[in-house]
Amino acid sequence: MFSEQIAAEGGSITHRTGPLAGLKVLDFGWALVGSLTGKYLGDHGAEVIRVESATRPDMTRVDRRFSKSSTTSLDDKPWFAHVNTSKRSLAIDLKNRASRPIIEGLIRWADVVNENFTPGTLDKLGYSADLMKRLNPDIILVSGSLFGQTGPLANEWGIDGTGAAISGRLNLTGWPDRTPITPNAGIFGDYVVPLVNGIAVMGALIRRARAGQGTVIDSSMYEISAQILTPAFLDYQVTGTLQQRQGNRVAHMAPHGVFPARGQDEWVAIAVETDAEWAALRQVLGNPPWACDPALTTLAGRKAAEDRIETGIADWTRTLDRYEAMHRLQAAGVPAGVVQTAGDVVERDPQLRHRQFLHPVAHPILGEFGHQVAPFRLSQTPAHPCPAPAMGEANDYVATGLLGLSDEEFVTLIAEEVFK
Repeated sequence: MFSEQIAAEGGSITHRTGPLAGLKVLDFGWALVGSLTGKYLGDHGAEVIRVESATRPDMTRVDRRFSKSSTTSLDDKPWFAHVNTSKRSLAIDLKNRASRPIIEGLIRWADVVNENFTPGTLDKLGYSADLMKRLNPDIILVSGSLFGQTGPLANEWGIDGTGAAISGRLNLTGWPDRTPITPNAGIFGDYVVPLVNGIAVMGALIRRARAGQGTVIDSSMYEISAQILTPAFLDYQVTGTLQQRQGNRVAHMAPHGVFPARGQDEWVAIAVETDAEWAALRQVLGNPPWACDPALTTLAGRKAAEDRIETGIADWTRTLDRYEAMHRLQAAGVPAGVVQTAGDVVERDPQLRHRQFLHPVAHPILGEFGHQVAPFRLSQTPAHPCPAPAMGEANDYVATGLLGLSDEEFVTLIAEEVFK
């Protein structure tokens, strides 16, 4: 629907396919939030022009944690390649006044501008939201930041872990008698915010189609991180109760935890929410005498005996392969899951393999490896990620192709050190 409307309004010079084909995105995104927002739009067909500079490269262009790549190249880092698929790269010095015609031309060209700088950064560079609206009244500007564009903390600096701490998530992570735990196995906000941004962009496109007006989208990682604390917030507002760290346990389930399986560092997670699930678990365990205690038929009784229950379950799980334990429990209707490693997920997980969680993309330097796509599948128009761009590979295309500059004008801009 959007692609047909947008194409009718002028379309894109390239011939991308997908539900967002014809959507034009000017991407100032960097690191993860901004990069992934642009990636998801591009993977679904939008033409995305990524604005960056070799003089101050994105952190993912120099991050060598996942590669034996060189220290000098900006084009061979898996981290960058992974979060910047389906884009073109414009390497440009935003502080060079000679670059203004290029950026202002792209603002006029774009349907969507994506950025996640510290609030006020684009204003300082001379590209405020007001200027963008004057240049392009239909523009949709999506700004992602830690705290949002307004409020007393708007200009404070932070990362995903900062949002996790201040939102209250860390306060409830860990064990009651120990310090709060900062999860280091994954990044939450940086991956959730881009999906929220995508939803907001779709809503703004619908509004523009109906009312002919652009929109400024202000997304806050802090607020998005706080969303998962809704039960704790409700508990405090309604009852005045401050929830506490409980380790692997939760107030409304028992048992709820991670149990050792056969082998070294092998585990299976089990969660029992209802009395019926407890009865099913008891059957899988073989109805041992300790599990047949009538007091355990209720949640209150199981909560009072969690230590004893967990010991009994562990005695059973450690005799089994972790996958066997999971399948036996699932077959009986007991929620259970293997604690998998990254290697398990990449190499052997049949569900993610079936759904192409890791979409193979052939990078010109790194070769082919699996890239994550958005965690949804469109039946008629699935995502088709293309390799991430080399630094500045689209300079000529943007200047002479999109914006119609002559070859002489392009050479002049090169001489003025605009593209760097």
